[in-house]
Amino acid sequence: MKIVFVEIQNFRRLKSCRVEIASQETILVGANNSGKTSAMDAMILFLKKSRRKDIATTDFTLSNWSHINQIGTQWTNADGDNKPDLVLGQWLSYLPSIDVWLEANDTDIHHIIHLLPTLDWKPDQKLGVRLVFAPKDIEKLYKEFRDAYQSARGTEPTAFREDKRILSLWPESLRDYLDRELHRHFKVKAYILDPTQCSDPYNGVAKPQPLPADSEPMDREPFDGLFKIDVISAQRGFSDPKTEDDSHSGFASLSTQLRQYFSKHLDPSESPDASDIEALQAIEAAKTVFDEKLKSSFAPAIGELEGLNYPGFSDPQISLTSKINPIDSLDHKTAVQFNVLPEDTNSMHLSLPEKYNGLGYQNLISMVFSLIRFRDEWMRV
Repeated sequence: MKIVFVEIQNFRRLKSCRVEIASQETILVGANNSGKTSAMDAMILFLKKSRRKDIATTDFTLSNWSHINQIGTQWTNADGDNKPDLVLGQWLSYLPSIDVWLEANDTDIHHIIHLLPTLDWKPDQKLGVRLVFAPKDIEKLYKEFRDAYQSARGTEPTAFREDKRILSLWPESLRDYLDRELHRHFKVKAYILDPTQCSDPYNGVAKPQPLPADSEPMDREPFDGLFKIDVISAQRGFSDPKTEDDSHSGFASLSTQLRQYFSKHLDPSESPDASDIEALQAIEAAKTVFDEKLKSSFAPAIGELEGLNYPGFSDPQISLTSKINPIDSLDHKTAVQFNVLPEDTNSMHLSLPEKYNGLGYQNLISMVFSLIRFRDEWMRV
């Protein structure tokens, strides 16, 4: 028994592709940002159960989010008495999935009997299983998203500020909601495929079979005991998007380098000039508002502490104060985003964290910015 190929759908830039698996070694060759790492990550995240918790909204094909957000808009606009169709079929064209196709013989039957599509299956036919990252309970997702969305819209201030911008509370869209609640509502589901409907790619694009409307997911893990996935992470100065270790041999991500550059050359709190005043005033205003919020929120608890009257001491006066540091705004893994479409287009804004660039491209950007930083430090810019 062996895996002969996998077909990946709606996973990052891989809209629909087939990866043939050789008998011994399979080598992926392609240009930077062509999807080699994405193909590897798709197999790791779907086939290695312990890694499924790492699937994120950024692993969905970006262009699919406009369609998923349209589903969310239909839900929020729906009349309370007339629910929209809450069916999985509405989602399937946009969800990340991987089809795993196996070849087996008579001696493997006792291992793969739970994967047989029908009792008429013959060993000269392939066996296929689709793993799809799908909603656990669409009815529950619908209700909880609607409740959160309507609560946020009811809480938002109706008055515009002087700069004409209005505060938008979470969630602004179904994508925004799932950014925070993805794994509470989604999981990997497995479906047995029909080998008679397996077709070859056309012009390099895989043609996965559609799932019948009445398809039911398997009630067990399809590949338990059949194969094992081990992973050796990239060691080229940058980790892959799903690798936890960011410390590599002397290289730094662009986010890290920009943070260091900002701290040394651009931080408005260090030797500010006239152009920094507006930013510093905004930071101070935010600090004042947040301090007042802290004071009111903690007032009951602090009141109890102040009334302890510990022997030998007068009642303590406790105050809370916040610290807002500009550099902290760059201290996170998604500080640098790469826009997929220009911002001046009428399309939905699409961007990805830098970790989702190809490793070669990350190296190139890092080296170029290192040269810029070396120059500016030498020139004392």
